[in-house]
Amino acid sequence: MKKKFIMIGLVIILIVGTVLPFTSYAATEQELNQQRKDIEEDIKEAQERQEQIKGEVSETQEEINKLNDEISQKEAEIATITAELNQLTDELDKLTKQLNEAQEKYDEQFDSLCKRLAAQNKRGSVSYLDVLLGSNSLTDFISNYYMIEKIAEYDAELLSDIEENKNTIETSKKEVDAKKEVVAQKQSELKIEEISLTTKKTNKNKYLSQLGQEDQDLQKSIDEYNQKLKETDEELSRLARAQGNNGGGFVYTGGKLNWPVSGYRISSYFGYRGSAATGGVGTANHNGYDLACAHYTPIYAAEDGVVIKCITGCTHDYPKTYATRCYCGGGYGNYVMISHGNGLVTLYGHCSSINLNVGDTVTRGQKIGEVGSCGWSTGYHLHFSVILNGTYVNPGNYLG
Repeated sequence: MKKKFIMIGLVIILIVGTVLPFTSYAATEQELNQQRKDIEEDIKEAQERQEQIKGEVSETQEEINKLNDEISQKEAEIATITAELNQLTDELDKLTKQLNEAQEKYDEQFDSLCKRLAAQNKRGSVSYLDVLLGSNSLTDFISNYYMIEKIAEYDAELLSDIEENKNTIETSKKEVDAKKEVVAQKQSELKIEEISLTTKKTNKNKYLSQLGQEDQDLQKSIDEYNQKLKETDEELSRLARAQGNNGGGFVYTGGKLNWPVSGYRISSYFGYRGSAATGGVGTANHNGYDLACAHYTPIYAAEDGVVIKCITGCTHDYPKTYATRCYCGGGYGNYVMISHGNGLVTLYGHCSSINLNVGDTVTRGQKIGEVGSCGWSTGYHLHFSVILNGTYVNPGNYLG
């Protein structure tokens, strides 16, 4: 008997263990609204980071352009100083050649002098005086004296000239060599600066690539958030449909709805309009009327009802472009949904402010908020939708 109870207990445990993991509970409207709010916050943070990335990309690109200009300038300076260095090298080569030639000439002249002296030594004691004394006549004496004097002068002057020329060339060579050293040092410094600038440019390009990848990752996350937002909205629409049928005790029996604003102009009708009509902001298939009017124009309830959904918190109350588009409220920004019973719900979007909370009852013509340009909106207007049993219908069929 005891074994039987044990077996029954094990069976119950197995059944419970098998069933419980697959048990789920539908989220409440409050939970879904909180989930939606969290998703919108994630989208907002991702978009803010995207805006930061745009600024960083622009700033980094400007820095790269500046570095390109600086690198080009350094390259031009290096080219100029390299040409100067090559010119100095050529000049130094020429001076070296001239110095070598002068040295050879000096050596030749000195060698000639030495040979002449050596020849004189071979003649023993014969000297310039002997040559002069050995003259046969006064004319011969004067001639020999003049010749000896000129030879001596020539030797002295030639060696002196050569020596002076050598010194001049050596001085020039030292000056050019020193200048070449300075120019070569400058060239080296410029090349180091160029390498530094190129390294900075490489790092900036790498950072630019990282920003681009981060932007792609953020966009992927935003797309995923929007998909979650869509799924949440679908679930909220299901709840709204159920609550719309209930209507909080209100029963819509027909008749024309009240226009929600005054002093309006219908800037966009129900149905397909193409994204170009809004500059790429907003939906191509419009699910309501856009009633253009002044900022802060009062918004009134179209009929008696109960608030079943109220989204607030969007602070982007200004006309948008594609670059500054706002994802708050799934594109509606601040908006409110009112159930009138029998499945009829009205939606008021892009509000600057809303004076209601979920569960509040309203009467036809009661002020519920003010016109703004929150969400995906290119100008100040009220987006007004009529929803019947969860399906958007043409408001023109209901408005008086």
